[in-house]
Amino acid sequence: MAPASDTFFSIPELVDALAPYLAPQDLPALLRTNRNNYAAFTPYFWADVTINTSSAIVRLMDSPEACRALYRNIGFIRHLRTKADFLLYYIEGLYAYMDSRPDVILPHPNYLRRPASTWSHSYSVFPFPPITQLVRLDVSTATAFDKGSSQGVTTTTLDLGLSMCWFISLNRGLTHLTLRDEPLNGNHLGRVFARTVSRLSCLRHLRFSCGLLRDMAVPTFQMILLTCPPTLELIEGQNYVGIFNEEDSLDPYNSMELDEEGPLEVRQEPLYRVTRLKPPWNMRGYERYQLVRMMKICPNVEAWDVPLTRGERLFGNVAGDVKDLWPRLQELTCKVIHFDCHGHGVLPILEDIEMNQLRVWAMGDYSDSWPTRTLDAIQRHSETLREIRFPWTHSFKSSTIQGIMTSCRALEHLEIGAVDTFRIKLWLEDMDPEVPWVSTRLRFLKIAVDWNDKRDKPRPRPKPTPTVHMSINVRNERMSAILASRMRLGKPASAKPTVEVDVFEGNRRRWARLQWFYKQLGTLTELEVLDLRATTGFAEEEETKVLRPYAEFTFPRLLCLSGDDATMAEMMPEGGRQQGKVGYLRELSKLRKLRELRGSFRIDRPAVKAFMGTKEVEFMHTHWPELRVAEFLPEGYESLEDGRIPFHMQWLIEQRPFTKLSKTGPDTPQYFPRI
Repeated sequence: MAPASDTFFSIPELVDALAPYLAPQDLPALLRTNRNNYAAFTPYFWADVTINTSSAIVRLMDSPEACRALYRNIGFIRHLRTKADFLLYYIEGLYAYMDSRPDVILPHPNYLRRPASTWSHSYSVFPFPPITQLVRLDVSTATAFDKGSSQGVTTTTLDLGLSMCWFISLNRGLTHLTLRDEPLNGNHLGRVFARTVSRLSCLRHLRFSCGLLRDMAVPTFQMILLTCPPTLELIEGQNYVGIFNEEDSLDPYNSMELDEEGPLEVRQEPLYRVTRLKPPWNMRGYERYQLVRMMKICPNVEAWDVPLTRGERLFGNVAGDVKDLWPRLQELTCKVIHFDCHGHGVLPILEDIEMNQLRVWAMGDYSDSWPTRTLDAIQRHSETLREIRFPWTHSFKSSTIQGIMTSCRALEHLEIGAVDTFRIKLWLEDMDPEVPWVSTRLRFLKIAVDWNDKRDKPRPRPKPTPTVHMSINVRNERMSAILASRMRLGKPASAKPTVEVDVFEGNRRRWARLQWFYKQLGTLTELEVLDLRATTGFAEEEETKVLRPYAEFTFPRLLCLSGDDATMAEMMPEGGRQQGKVGYLRELSKLRKLRELRGSFRIDRPAVKAFMGTKEVEFMHTHWPELRVAEFLPEGYESLEDGRIPFHMQWLIEQRPFTKLSKTGPDTPQYFPRI
């Protein structure tokens, strides 16, 4: 079939429509230009190919035209993302191509026998030439078809892994290799994969995983480390190791047994270029000597994902090894859950390495259990820390958050999140007005804030009733009833709609703290994402304390501009009354880079409806030109009837149709994209 560049200007209807505007010589010129553009841009269109869904694979195999297009342009492919289904279909086509072209000779390893047809569905095999120019390959051994489907591959995991290793070996110029769900837990396949990787002389990034229910042996990972090419810069194992393995050995003639391809070529020199290392997770915990071996193999690591060790006490010794063997370490991340210790063992590393050495500290599981130890460890690196990410913490002290904001001058990303924000909030009462924030380079800020006074005395007991009523912070009434019955608390009290009142009425001290807090937010002129969550979750007028979600609260007067409100002026502190300030939105006028405003900013709260109007929305439209997400309205606001959305919000929707005005995506932690 002729390409579109030849047929486009031959469409009769198109020629008739263009005829009044074209001279006789224009049509051949357009056709020639179109062909030139086709020849020039086709390599770029085919440079990056993604075929990782069942629908895409079936469309390809059902369409001879699509297969012919792939045949013609297969030499242009440089980046490929796919799954086992397409890869094995392609390998069958490659065998058919080799049978039809005796002059094409490809290296075929002894370990790989030519498989029979691996497809349960009757598809005709289309001959494909070899793909040999890949630079990036991201392939998964998982099938793209649903379990139990009559389509998809039918082959053993060993044959699948060996076929994949052969395909990788045909692309010696690979610089980035990602292998997902590959069963590298067998000795044979592990050696074949290690040998394949050792021959990729340009490889820089290597990522691999064995799947959720498969474990890699510790010697297999060490074998890969010892055979990787010296060009490697990043190695990341996203799987578990060592659950059922005894003590390992690094003897190349013991753990690296011979097979059909002969002995492995063990690299003698360290991997000097590796700067990012993420070992596979070991549920039993690594021994100290195992970690030391990794450090010696990769002596110039700058970013390390800390694995679990056998016992928290070992971290003290490991911290000394890190200081001695990894002088360039700058980033510490830890995704694995540390069970009983909650990440405490990582602190000795921060305390032992040189001051102002660390740039990134990210933990997936942590508990700030000491009075000042966490803050002291952070402040040792206050001049260099760029990112602090704690997306799923158990607890984090208010004084630690305040200390970070007043000491870390280079900080660009601060994220403190948890399921129960009550344990990680910043109390405004802890703030010292004499100590301003110095983290003015922040681009991402996510914290929870409480503006109430700390309750030093116990809460008053509810009035005695036959049944104790309690509201539980859950997402539906059925679960609340189940939990209440199990706790023998009786039927939970229904949440009655209450009229929100200004909890700051007559409290000038609280207003002074709020005003200072808003002014500090205004100094963060580099902010791109602001996620503030209110946790002042107890309604003062209710007898039983009800812990409510952050979306039901707003930060008082933060979304309001100044106005003439005599009552409000009387409530303000002396300085605010003289200036006539009753709103603080103007404090955020310098946040011109703000892209996302998340958290407790719903405008349908009664406390906001009374003070927010057209002038506030126009102010946001003018001073926040980059705004793309703002959690002002409930989810699904687009389907609400006219009149249910305030007029000023409708105006904003018309002016900025590209801005999402509700929560986007699930409220889950943002894990660490760097490693």
